[in-house]
Amino acid sequence: MRALLMCLYVGCQYQRNPPKLQPYIRLSKPAEILLGEGLASDEKLETMRAEIISRETIKPSSPNSQRCYKLSLLDKMSFRIHVPIIFFYLINDHNNYLIDFTYRSSLLKKSLSEALSRYYPLAGRIKDDGNIEFNDEGVDFFEAQVDCDLEGFLKRPELEALNLFVPGGNNQELNSALAVQITFFECGGMAVGASMSHKVGDFSTLITFIKDWAALTRHSGEEVLFPEFINTFLPPNDSLIVREYEVTKGDTVSVTRRFVFSATNLDKLKALATSHGVENPTRVQVAAALIYKCSLSASRLNAGSDQKPSFLLQMVNLRKIVVPPLPEKSFGNMVWYFTVSADTKESKVEFHSLVGQLKEGIARFRLAHRRSTFTGDELSSKICEFMKEADIFHSPVATNHMVTYSCTSWCRFPLYQVDFGWGKPIWVSSSTRWWNTNILMDTRNGDGIEALVTLGEQDMTVFEQDEEFLQFASVNPSALDTN
Repeated sequence: MRALLMCLYVGCQYQRNPPKLQPYIRLSKPAEILLGEGLASDEKLETMRAEIISRETIKPSSPNSQRCYKLSLLDKMSFRIHVPIIFFYLINDHNNYLIDFTYRSSLLKKSLSEALSRYYPLAGRIKDDGNIEFNDEGVDFFEAQVDCDLEGFLKRPELEALNLFVPGGNNQELNSALAVQITFFECGGMAVGASMSHKVGDFSTLITFIKDWAALTRHSGEEVLFPEFINTFLPPNDSLIVREYEVTKGDTVSVTRRFVFSATNLDKLKALATSHGVENPTRVQVAAALIYKCSLSASRLNAGSDQKPSFLLQMVNLRKIVVPPLPEKSFGNMVWYFTVSADTKESKVEFHSLVGQLKEGIARFRLAHRRSTFTGDELSSKICEFMKEADIFHSPVATNHMVTYSCTSWCRFPLYQVDFGWGKPIWVSSSTRWWNTNILMDTRNGDGIEALVTLGEQDMTVFEQDEEFLQFASVNPSALDTN
């Protein structure tokens, strides 16, 4: 059954029969989230109750001799936002619910402390001067319980509900560079949510940290090494004034929807692009191109004659592109973007044209930055070049004269390999709500793509009814399906 009304209660009353595990701590006022639009009239309405039962601080297991971590130049340019990720695990053991709750929570806290001793910047506090300060403050760690069945929730997941499984999602105040929340379901299943400041690192940084945290939790025996810190590769330069950019905010309410491209439909899209002369397009390129094309169609329909130039910013991981290449296990921001544009004079934007632009764009981007050593004067020159590009797309003046979309791919990251000791996740998602942004992730079997698309409310109304788009994408199918 789908949930229609979800209430967040923070207090002392636990709605199940088992005794309290520990005293509850009031963290915020109760909130309500209305869910389940489009529910069939004969379906029973249900209420899922969630309680945050504790909040504490986890400190590194080993003291850090450094009192300050200087952000790299790319760190300083990054948005002052948190990047959330949520892992859901099926653990069907009703009889040992209380034992497992306490045991798993204890394991996660201990291993998190050990992981923070290696990823020590995550335990600090970001200051206005662009540095991270260490005062043994640690990471915010939340525990929560919900009185619903995880499988029932996953049959048709409500995106609005994801905020309840990630730190800061219900307006909790986050003080640390990283915050963690573990949530236990009635069935014994659980969610592990983490939210990291983008000033500290990119998504690759977050996933690398979580992988190591999981390895320490399950006592895998593999050696967990310290990461390579990018601020040694892109050293701070106090003589270079680096601007901090803000996430673009639209002038209307934004809406996020989940769509899934099956492997079969991705193959159809690739074949369609190939038939128009685009050689060997990737899954990500065809999915990103179709989303951009249909987003543009929705925007133009709503804008009428008041059409603005449009650009797609495609994010790229620089780690394997720069000279010398950086290891995947490198800590910090190491992403930038190239652009794809659509001509406002064209009455219709062609899908294959956008796929071709994405393919050519990444090839040019790699060629341009493969020659970059990112050292000395060339580093300062490259950062200045990046800032000029960012000024075009993120300045207040620019946002009034163009429509900008962004696409970031989390595909090929080992999201479904994150095993804390109780198996691999049944589903991985995010509660991100960034204006005109789409995030692409692998489906659980690795062949399909899940897309989280955020648009203005009016544009989304048109977008989610686009017949061309719906030929290839399913609207919020069950997260229990493998593809």
